[in-house]
Amino acid sequence: MGLASAFCWATTGLAIKAQSDRIDTSSYNAFRLVVGALFFIVLLPFFGGWDTLAQISTPSKLALAGSGIVGVAIGDTLYFWSMTKIGAARALPLSSIYPLFTWVIAIPLLGEQITLNAMIGTALVLGGVYLLSPQSQATTHHDARMERLGTLGAIVAAALWAISTTLMKIGLQDGVNLVAINVFRMPIAALGVLLIVMKQKGRAAWQGYNLKSLPVLIVLGIYSTGIGGILWTLAIDYGGAARAALLNSASPLIGVPLSVLFLKERMTPTAVVGALLSVFGVWLIL
Repeated sequence: MGLASAFCWATTGLAIKAQSDRIDTSSYNAFRLVVGALFFIVLLPFFGGWDTLAQISTPSKLALAGSGIVGVAIGDTLYFWSMTKIGAARALPLSSIYPLFTWVIAIPLLGEQITLNAMIGTALVLGGVYLLSPQSQATTHHDARMERLGTLGAIVAAALWAISTTLMKIGLQDGVNLVAINVFRMPIAALGVLLIVMKQKGRAAWQGYNLKSLPVLIVLGIYSTGIGGILWTLAIDYGGAARAALLNSASPLIGVPLSVLFLKERMTPTAVVGALLSVFGVWLIL
């Protein structure tokens, strides 16, 4: 499930990047969450009905709400924005270092020990981040400040995903089916993104939407948020937060070659080494 989730996430990012010239990525994050919420609502009658939501305890509801707002509303929005500034080939490996942040959280909260592999892995990840940064490679982008902000956005998104993954694991402890979990979680995340988009950009964010593009955007929403949400929830539920994060860190190995092949993004040898160092470092940490 974790590897399937990694594939889904990698291809979702590429598909959204391909649409970024026509639609605002922040507004599409809200759009896909609304589509995902409707997808799970349609499924709910076949998975226990609305009464199942009452089985979610208050602490779990708070954790799930926090997971949706922190990871999906803010984290995903930052990640999609960073892709438009530095490209998917760099944003994907940078954001996929979030297992490093998960490990940092686990030390004080779960009492996990610092191992030699973890220290080496951390050093490799930091080296990879440096090589992927705009200062260490030639770039044709004229706005160096936006390049730096895009890099920072991908890294902050990774930190937010680490917090979200931990909260998600807490929220799953009631044993409620994943459809009901996402019926509760998705609308909260969608509302969070809608508030961010409307405050920052208003109606202008929705100018790229039309009847011709809606079918493709709806299908992408079902794929990324519906199917992707199921795979990610199952990965966390059965494998745990750390293992799910580890498997999902393989997404750059899928997404980076595809971004070069289909999006015609330029990937320098230095950036390739940085991406490989980041991925290998995460595997050592976990």
